Amino acid sequence: MGLILYFTYRLKYKQTKYGENMTETSSKSVLRSTTIMFLFVGLVGIWMGGCQTQEQNVDTQEQKIERLIKQLQDQNKDVRIYAAFALGMIGEEAIDAVSALIQALQDQNPEVRGDAVQALGSIGSGAEDAVPALIQTLQDQDPSIRQSVALALGQIGTPEAIKVAVLALIQTLQDQDAEVRGDAVQALGKIGAEAKDAVPALIQTLK
Repeated sequence: MGLILYFTYRLKYKQTKYGENMTETSSKSVLRSTTIMFLFVGLVGIWMGGCQTQEQNVDTQEQKIERLIKQLQDQNKDVRIYAAFALGMIGEEAIDAVSALIQALQDQNPEVRGDAVQALGSIGSGAEDAVPALIQTLQDQDPSIRQSVALALGQIGTPEAIKVAVLALIQTLQDQDAEVRGDAVQALGKIGAEAKDAVPALIQTLK
């Protein structure tokens, strides 16, 4: 904006000083030069605006996570469901939301609990602190939530988490719901060789 005002001032100055003596040719020349200057200033302004927008997008991601964390406490269940789901879509970068998502595992709404479980799984190893709460959630009355927990434990996959998760998943192989058992098998498969203690239980499940 400062550059535009400067060039506008210069143009008016030239017109005032030389207005009476300017020929038609020199007038066109000044007009052409002024147009080029304004075009240049406009392009620079657009470029600078684009750089500022990119910087703002980085900040917006952090602000979005903070806003979603607050929304997990909203009285409206639909807002809480959206917040948990959106944090899951962000994934690993939503590590600051782990504590809030652990609390959301106690939500009265099963959709909130289910999306919170999936969000923790999407965060991966950064959600290691959630393993004890997830193991407790394996007792949830909703089989789809137990199913999500089995998968989430496999996604977190840190050495400390694995030791605890394998024991819990072995017990989950006895779940009444076939899909929950299937996801427990899948989670153990993702853990790999470190889930070797689960082999006898896996063989029993196949019988």
